[in-house]
Amino acid sequence: MDTLRAIEKLAQQTEGEKVPSFDVSAKVLQQISSEEVESVGFVAFELFASISAVAASVVGYFSVGALKSVTSPLMQFFAPLQEVAIW
Repeated sequence: MDTLRAIEKLAQQTEGEKVPSFDVSAKVLQQISSEEVESVGFVAFELFASISAVAASVVGYFSVGALKSVTSPLMQFFAPLQEVAIW
């Protein structure tokens, strides 16, 4: 109950006080304008990402073709035995 009375006492003390007023619109507008300037630097990142994606696609395309043309080492091991007549 002591805690409840302390809260009530604090509530009574705050009834007479004024709420401070302040304006943050200038800071918000400044932050918005600075974000617009920073977005120009993002174009360089997008260009680099696009070039990297194209390069990765080209390497991937040729890698799949190279992987299909490579024969299995196990098949190369048994290739000479396929020519031997068992019967």
